[in-house]
Amino acid sequence: MSHERTMPICFTPEQAKALEEYAKKKGMLNTSQAIEELTK
Repeated sequence: MSHERTMPICFTPEQAKALEEYAKKKGMLNTSQAIEELTK
């Protein structure tokens, strides 16, 4: 059985904006996908 672990993360408004822009450029649906890609 696979257990996924979660961890809360916080961003400044500027970091959140940059993450949104990154996700849009990569054709991702949301920032969660960008975070997942960047943490791998």
